[in-house]
Amino acid sequence: MATQPILGRRCGTHDLSSGDRLRMADMESRFREQTRISEADLSVIIPVKFIHVVDGQDGAITTGQRTDQIEVMNSAFATQGISFVYDEDEVVIVDDAQFFRMGHRSLRERQCKSQNQAVDPQTGLNFYTAAPGGGLLGWATFPHEMDGDPDMDGVVMLHTTMPGGIGAPYNLGLTAVHEIGHWLGLYHTFQDGCFGSGDEIDDTPSHSGPNFGKPSDDEQPHNLCPDAPAGSSCPIHNYMNYVDDDWMTEFTAGQKDRVWAQIGMFRSQLLEAAEATRISESGAAVIW
Repeated sequence: MATQPILGRRCGTHDLSSGDRLRMADMESRFREQTRISEADLSVIIPVKFIHVVDGQDGAITTGQRTDQIEVMNSAFATQGISFVYDEDEVVIVDDAQFFRMGHRSLRERQCKSQNQAVDPQTGLNFYTAAPGGGLLGWATFPHEMDGDPDMDGVVMLHTTMPGGIGAPYNLGLTAVHEIGHWLGLYHTFQDGCFGSGDEIDDTPSHSGPNFGKPSDDEQPHNLCPDAPAGSSCPIHNYMNYVDDDWMTEFTAGQKDRVWAQIGMFRSQLLEAAEATRISESGAAVIW
């Protein structure tokens, strides 16, 4: 089956409204005030369940691709204290031509997920591959959405973005890193452009829109917003931007802070039961 060229990264994850982001920022602030976080405690292993939606052989993913994808994810999230594991014996194959072409937030997506979810979203990541249209490479749900709609939780990837796929320059597995970033609560670095509160993370300077391809480090400041701090560099290597896979290399300390606040608030059951609650010297509960 012929595959159309991919013209610029496109993520289908919906943007939260400014009001919802303000509410989330308030929740994170209160959570941090009530929770003492020890850097040594920021460690979690997340089980991944691969659900490959195919149309016959179209969309088939190999064991090697899955193994490589997990390695890419572990490399990217190592600085966050997060690692991923999967069991080859628990891979799910769904051969359904309609589900294979599911659209973002479509009836097909809901039916596919409600019928084929492989792990309780409280305790693992449902990782779907398919062939959605509209030029989308993937999408994810945010942590706070799980409580009201657990069937939809997880990430969906265009199958050609898996390592070794044919979706160059987005075929090194970094689309999964980007979407899992959303799944753990991160916004795009270019959120709101130069109008609004951006992604609300201090060490990802706001910029007017996504960066594509391989923008040169020597040509900074690229599309930084006028109010960006003096000396700032556009986050052209950040996993939550839109650059080519081989240009994505980093999360920031501020992004780590948000990810762990989101885990503590919404995905605390991902953590091992023995480490779920610790008591700090001050007597405050620590949610990991």
